Amino acid sequence: MKKLFILLVGALLIVSACQQTPPIKSKGWFSWGKSTIPTPTNRQCFSTAPTKPRTKSTFFMLAAGADTGDLTETSTDIDNFSQIVQQHFKIPNTQICKLTNAFKAELENALHSLKQHLINNDLVIIYFSGHGSHIADDNGDEEDGWDEALVTYDIKGKSDADVKATDILRDDRFTALVNALPTDKILTVMDTCFSLGMYLKKKPSNSLLAKARTKSLVKGEIGTQAPRLQTGSTIKNEKGNFDALKGLLLAAAAENEKALEIPNQGGLFTLKFVQQFKALGNIELAFTQASRQVQKETQSGKFKQTPQDIGKWEVLEVN
Repeated sequence: MKKLFILLVGALLIVSACQQTPPIKSKGWFSWGKSTIPTPTNRQCFSTAPTKPRTKSTFFMLAAGADTGDLTETSTDIDNFSQIVQQHFKIPNTQICKLTNAFKAELENALHSLKQHLINNDLVIIYFSGHGSHIADDNGDEEDGWDEALVTYDIKGKSDADVKATDILRDDRFTALVNALPTDKILTVMDTCFSLGMYLKKKPSNSLLAKARTKSLVKGEIGTQAPRLQTGSTIKNEKGNFDALKGLLLAAAAENEKALEIPNQGGLFTLKFVQQFKALGNIELAFTQASRQVQKETQSGKFKQTPQDIGKWEVLEVN
């Protein structure tokens, strides 16, 4: 019996050692009033990736997301996206980091770590699935007076009163971290939205979208009720804005639109993109076809979702 116990413990240790992004343990959560707030984790990325100096270019991928608000399928999005991209580019496991329910500090640290391993002409693929939101611009670099932001797991379980601006990753900070990477060949894919409002206002005619959730969050100090881009225009290449990311940005929706998550399936854009990438084996063709499908399925009224490509497709050319 004692030997069996030792064998079981050993097996568990081997399994846990192989996990790149271990799940947050339930005992690491604590109660705060009626909320349950997860204890921040500090998962490390790219710790076994090849180090400099080297001369041959290679591939890296960082895929992250967070189930905040009413979202439940961001980990599914991460798995689906990273699997097809890894297969296509044949990316070694040591050069991939998946951060499910990512905290702000973890995402920032992952980009810091990635920087230490890159050389010029490496192709980097960055993916995020989750809520997007707005917060009042804090340094005057946004033409419309609002910073866009990725909503990380830091807000999970917090009441409106406890959600602060420091809990999310502003576009200025994210753009600075990405643009500091020592390669211009960067593909950033965001299945999130930056329009205001959390709830669909009109029943869709498409049954697939009947219970869809928007990927835009209003909570505490983020996603205030002030209008944004009411005219439907898109401000491009603002200093610090996500649109100013170097390389190529593929966004699930325009700045004045909502992106949708389909219950028990995943982000609408990611679902269509992965489906097309599997069929076509080409990112540009997959994006074009997925964009058409998303627009077609959300064309009625306030459900319109128009994926955007901003930047240079040439970054995907592999020597």
